[in-house]
Amino acid sequence: SSSSSSSSSSSNAATPSARPKSVSKKNEELLNSQNAALAEEYFNGVWAHESPIVECGGLVCRLPLEAEIYRGNPQSDIHKKLRLFLDSEEFGGSDGDDYSNVAASLASSASTGGAASASSAGKVGAKAKGVVVERSDDDSAGNDDTDDDDDANSSFSPLAAKTTYWYRGAEKLLKRELVQITSEADASGRLDPNALDASSVELLQLYMEHQQSWQEVNLVVERDERTGSAKTLTINRPMAFKLSESMGRLVLLGAIQAEEGGGAIERIEGNGAETQSIVKFLGAFENQCGVYVGGPDDMDRPATMVHGIENLPGAVEISPGTGIYRGGLEAACEGVLAGKYEPLDFRFFIGHTEYAGGELDEAVRVGKYQPVACSRPLVLKQCIQLPKPLWHEVLEFCGGELKEISKLEFAKRDDLQ
Repeated sequence: SSSSSSSSSSSNAATPSARPKSVSKKNEELLNSQNAALAEEYFNGVWAHESPIVECGGLVCRLPLEAEIYRGNPQSDIHKKLRLFLDSEEFGGSDGDDYSNVAASLASSASTGGAASASSAGKVGAKAKGVVVERSDDDSAGNDDTDDDDDANSSFSPLAAKTTYWYRGAEKLLKRELVQITSEADASGRLDPNALDASSVELLQLYMEHQQSWQEVNLVVERDERTGSAKTLTINRPMAFKLSESMGRLVLLGAIQAEEGGGAIERIEGNGAETQSIVKFLGAFENQCGVYVGGPDDMDRPATMVHGIENLPGAVEISPGTGIYRGGLEAACEGVLAGKYEPLDFRFFIGHTEYAGGELDEAVRVGKYQPVACSRPLVLKQCIQLPKPLWHEVLEFCGGELKEISKLEFAKRDDLQ
């Protein structure tokens, strides 16, 4: 049925024993060089798993467009087209893309680590198309490091074949549909929206939204259960690793602007206290500072500082028991200057994303985002030139279908091979 894909994420989640303990030795080494105490916490039990609901202190991870249309709104035209396409002779027939051939081809696929044997691929291929198959508990984690060959030594799981089957189908359908849409462009390459049917307009909207939020990992910092409103910080969009004076002002004071006579006038520090604050802030963070684009809303306001220091004066835990805090900038500056803290113990986010009542829940329901519960090192560690991007790290720790999606997306990245 059309609703089977939207409910498949929970049935395809990994059991705790199947979730990996490590997904990137190089990421671990980098974290250890940046924050030894946080690295020890990471080594002693980092974890992540799918969550059925959005929770304050948890993550919401942007899913690929292929997953969105597969899991998504059953009433969506592109979702209906995908269901028909996956069952069609065009994709699942004699052109070499059927379930068994997809499974067999994965025996040497980089995206699965070449994990499938001919016999296991044949067993997977014998499964009927569309049947939900369980993940094998011993399907271990992939890794970006050459010394980790767990995948190469493990048998290929039926879930990997099933995920690859619908992912490749969605990928092929999207390419076909987008080529058809772009063929409607005029000689200058412009599209007239009025000339497109509703299905094409819907797909273009989904495509543009996906481009804007590709592989976002968002921390939920506010959540009102009564109204359904929420606020998130995107934690994997680095903006700066050091502070110039102008960047320091932006982080500390914001860039509030007023329109006067059609021209924008940047905020000027109004008194000596603000100047002293900037001097202190630059003294503490000028040479090392993790600054990130937290989202499109309120980017002209002072940055939000996130950290894991429990008793920092002025700090507030974002949700009881998470060990994740925001605020306490003055004490942070004093602590860094005194040598009590390191600059990379703190993360600064310019802007955030606000969701009105129910908007984030709806985005989860239609397959745009996957809620994830995780241990705090994944939230608190810096995303500065990570060997394996945070999005892949989180999804691989989750295991199950999310791990397989991560592998398929990772295989597209020539810069990460």
